[in-house]
Amino acid sequence: MHSLEAITKVEDLYSGPQGQPSLGEAFIMLQARWASGARDRETCLRLAFLSWYSCAEPNGYTGLPNDQELTSEIFANALAALGGELSSDPEVCYTLGLMAKMFPWAICAKNQTHWRHVGQRLTLRAEAIAPQGLTPSEFVSRGAYGQYFSHQSPNLKAGS
Repeated sequence: MHSLEAITKVEDLYSGPQGQPSLGEAFIMLQARWASGARDRETCLRLAFLSWYSCAEPNGYTGLPNDQELTSEIFANALAALGGELSSDPEVCYTLGLMAKMFPWAICAKNQTHWRHVGQRLTLRAEAIAPQGLTPSEFVSRGAYGQYFSHQSPNLKAGS
């Protein structure tokens, strides 16, 4: 099974000075972790992010697959493994909620309304659990997922 550290190194090639489309390789590595039974928080968060990101950004730029049926299922399964809408983890609620609110079509084009509502409920839950929000430092050294969310705002709040 690939370590999260090894996956982070592959993801860092994407955001490095050369901007390589390496996220597809990282996505495959995360899927292999999942297939091996890894349902840890970090694997789930990053797998959900890359599945969403595959539809939110151009595939030629990221190297991610263009298969929304697959990525929609992966996002839904990762969210379920993290506790779904009943998660008590503010980061899970905030990040997955924000993804679903911002670009619900990137999760499932056929069911955008459902995912938009899920996103709204998750971000409200995040704000209720952690009204102070999240700090960018919580996302340091966490691959493309961490880079994306560390830049959302100085004080990451669901209502922002």
